[in-house]
Amino acid sequence: MTVSKEVVRLRLYALCLAGDMAGLFCAFLAANWFVLGALWGEPGKPHGLVMFAMIAPLYALLAVQGGAYGINTLDRVRRGIVRALLALAQAAMLMLLIVYLGKIAEQLSRLTFVTGLVLSAIAVTLVRIAVVRLAGLLLDDVPHLTAVIMDGVTIDTGPHMAVLHADAANLHPDRHDADMAARLAAAVGMAERVIVACPLDRMADWSAALKSLSARGEIVVPELLRFAPARIDQFDGQPTIIVAGGPLHFRDRLIKRLFDVIVAAIATILLSPMLIAAALAVKLTSPGPVLFRQPRIGKDARSFSIYKFRSMRSDASDRHATTLTKRDDARVTRVGAFLRRTSIDELPQLFNVLKGDMSIVGPRPHAAAAKAGDSLYWEVDARYWGRHCIKPGMTGLAQVRGHRGSTDHHQDLIDRLQSDLEYVSDWSIWRDLRIIVATLGVLVHHKAY
Repeated sequence: MTVSKEVVRLRLYALCLAGDMAGLFCAFLAANWFVLGALWGEPGKPHGLVMFAMIAPLYALLAVQGGAYGINTLDRVRRGIVRALLALAQAAMLMLLIVYLGKIAEQLSRLTFVTGLVLSAIAVTLVRIAVVRLAGLLLDDVPHLTAVIMDGVTIDTGPHMAVLHADAANLHPDRHDADMAARLAAAVGMAERVIVACPLDRMADWSAALKSLSARGEIVVPELLRFAPARIDQFDGQPTIIVAGGPLHFRDRLIKRLFDVIVAAIATILLSPMLIAAALAVKLTSPGPVLFRQPRIGKDARSFSIYKFRSMRSDASDRHATTLTKRDDARVTRVGAFLRRTSIDELPQLFNVLKGDMSIVGPRPHAAAAKAGDSLYWEVDARYWGRHCIKPGMTGLAQVRGHRGSTDHHQDLIDRLQSDLEYVSDWSIWRDLRIIVATLGVLVHHKAY
């Protein structure tokens, strides 16, 4: 028996909500036990129970409003966790405000509150992971959430998608009748999202056909790839394509900047012995400054001075990067060769991050005169400037994929650019963390010279 989408949503809402409430309840009971030594709190002071009674309804309202529940938790559990934790943080702030205004702070244990809040965060995270594991058992007749209809155009699809061919499914969008609407609804089943790949001259027909569905309908427009990453908006009632304006919202930029400052500050402190040792090695083995400064192209294509430990002879340093470093380059000193192989020469860029010129993770900054083969970078690929809409990074997606070193051929740059644009269009703080971890495995690299 096929279950309707509405029933699926209700099951998921009920499952997640019940799990969250149980998790919060157990978390604050456990906080009572850890802090007060009594499961139900002290006589006359039921700290954990009072806190649960205050924070639970606030959390439930904020979580529902913030999209922490729903069918999308099946496909995007990480997003569900983030939204749940955000709702929990907001509920905690509101509870503190109520406690302050009600002048009842003296009656509640601060340590119990903090302990309960931490345990609650763990609980709502585990609930969502459990929902994903149990979904197949509890909702065994729920089909794919995304349906892709190919009508004369073939596209690549990921997992967890139902792929339909219009002719085989007898779907003809130019027939605007009840039978066509019924066949389309039956073909896509309970999909929440329907993607159509079709020729340009059939888009209008598919647009009309998709409007009969309760699912979200989308049409693939390959012509828009040259404008990617792009979004749709409108001006004075006319649809527009947003082709620029930065990939990160203000909140994302703030999160990324805080992340950069915290990581750079901690790394500078922890790596200070290595920084001092490298500086002494450079100073004692060859005449000239310890640091090498070079103009690089940064965010918004603005120039900034990048910092590195000097790895070349002072008289042979190429400040404008007119000649890229090659293997066994005669300009590189013996200490400099070691610093390059181990990527230690890049560590002074931590100060670039603290200054705000760079990020920990992002597209690597290039010199304006750098070339791929015999062509300047932006002459090789018209998409080149798309990588400058965010700050450059000490490491990036291209680097952990092995696209580093000299760019002797056009393809060397194109490979690097593909990864940079992918990072720009699909940024998340979790991806930054994964790239940082992956960077540890490529610090010593055969292309680092």
